[in-house]
Order: sequence, then C-alpha cells, then structure tokens
Amino acid sequence: MAEINVKPYDVVILGASGFTGKYVVREALKFLNTPDSPLKSLALAGRSPSRLSHALQWAGGPKQAQGIPLLCADTSDPDSLDRLASQARIVLNCVGPYRLHGQPEVAACVESGCDYLDICGELEFMERMEATYHDEAVKNGSLLVSACGFDTVAAEMGMLFHSSYWAGASAPSRVEAYLSLESDRRIGANYATYESAVLGVANADKLAELRRSSRRRPLPKVI
Repeated sequence: MAEINVKPYDVVILGASGFTGKYVVREALKFLNTPDSPLKSLALAGRSPSRLSHALQWAGGPKQAQGIPLLCADTSDPDSLDRLASQARIVLNCVGPYRLHGQPEVAACVESGCDYLDICGELEFMERMEATYHDEAVKNGSLLVSACGFDTVAAEMGMLFHSSYWAGASAPSRVEAYLSLESDRRIGANYATYESAVLGVANADKLAELRRSSRRRPLPKVI
C-alpha cells in the first residue's frame, strides 16, 4: 500500500508577526475549529519566536494562543522553507515585498506539492512565478494563488460582476475603479507596501520584457 503523506497543519501563516501578518492571524483564528470550518490546524511561522508569540497574543489573546505552534522560517534560508512547506497543506505568505522575498517560498511549495497563497499586488512577480513554476506546479499538484488582498479582490469582484451585463458594442475598453475610505482612526500604510510600490515603478521595464517573452502563456478567458 502506498504511503499517505499527512501534513500536520492545514494552514501555516508565514510572516505572521509582520504588520499585515498579525491581521491575517486574527482573521484565521475566527475560523479555527469552528463548526463547518475546514480549518482545523494552524501554525505561525517567522524568524523570531518571541515576535510570533507577541503577534499571537495580540490577535487572539491568551486563550486562543494556547496550543498554536510557532515555527522558525526565514526567506533567506531555503532549508527552513522546505521544512515549512512539507508540514502544511497551504502556506499563506505575508512576507513582502514579494519581488525580494517571495520566490524562495513559491519554489518550496511547488517542490513539496503544497498550496501557496499571498496578498501580492506586484504584477511582475506574479507573472514571473507563473511563467517559471506553472508546469512543475501542475505536475506536483501545487496551487499558486496571488493577489488575495483587499485592494485587489474588491476591484476584481466588482469588475467581474459588472462585466456580466456587458455585451457586444456596449463592452468598455477601459475600466477605472475608485475607492473611498472613512475612519475615525488614522489610515496609514506600512513600509513594505511603500517599498513594493517603489520597486514596481522602478522595474516596470522588466514586466514589459516578461510580457514580450515566450515564457508567458496566454491567460484564460473569464466567462
């Protein structure tokens, strides 16, 4: 009988102690071991166990923090990422900018057949990962999904909803979306988000070069 590889964690959140990672942890804890939720086991990963512990306490308090494993992993240490991917069904990667830190974790997930999810908004990174790892991911049964952040999902869902009402000559050639935020608290962005935006603009030529290359496959049509 073939050996079944049972991974101990449904989800591992990488970069769980960062600005965004803490909020991802807080949301994940709402679904952990709740009725009808597929999330039964969760672990947090990052470079510093003490920072992970503080993030967990912030996100869930002492009661929810009990029993959640803290794993050491660093995007500059491929062996640690391989160990991480081998233990998880899904890795949620919150370590940005992805242009600088994302590829090693994508490679580790593809190698182990682990699914990969991130909140990236960096087009060149996303398209380069598809061009580089698509075939191997299909072979190993690894699903790679980027752009699962608020700024991307909301705009895409709105566009897809409205596009279902467009037909023939009424279909627009360009769509512009606007977002308005209101809060009693100060709204700000963290440094990694700023760095991602700056690097994206600075490397726009690399995205254009990738799109001209033969490595990029045609995207499927949304029906």
